[in-house]
Amino acid sequence: MKQTKILLVDDDIDDRLIFADLLGAADPGTALNFAENGLEMIDLLEKTIGEELPDIIILDQNMPRMTGKESLVFLKDNQRYRHIPTFIYSTYQVSDFYRECIDLGAMDVVAKPDTIQGYREMIGQFLLHPAHAHPDNVQTLRSCDK
Repeated sequence: MKQTKILLVDDDIDDRLIFADLLGAADPGTALNFAENGLEMIDLLEKTIGEELPDIIILDQNMPRMTGKESLVFLKDNQRYRHIPTFIYSTYQVSDFYRECIDLGAMDVVAKPDTIQGYREMIGQFLLHPAHAHPDNVQTLRSCDK
């Protein structure tokens, strides 16, 4: 079975560590790589050979130098990366932002959790999300902390 490769782009080291710990517990076979911002993501992707590209990219919205939405625009405007399912997670919860990101090609936009259980649920959403799904199938902005 093919190993799933996830690229998490987030400037918050605590969020990256929590994500890594919980992902490792949920799916130890998943390979996780990090970038601290959109510019670092671009540099990492440009150095990556085709089959080693991530299967999923998860973008934090609020990052310095290049936001999640700006990173999403770069990915979806680039022939090499536009096929990669991309998700945004953010504390910024406005329906217009959600719709913009979906229209730009995000698979989903989820609320950035503030509990460990919320992180577990969010990671589960990312792992279960079918890579071949189309953004039109996404219903509403979901919170992982219910």
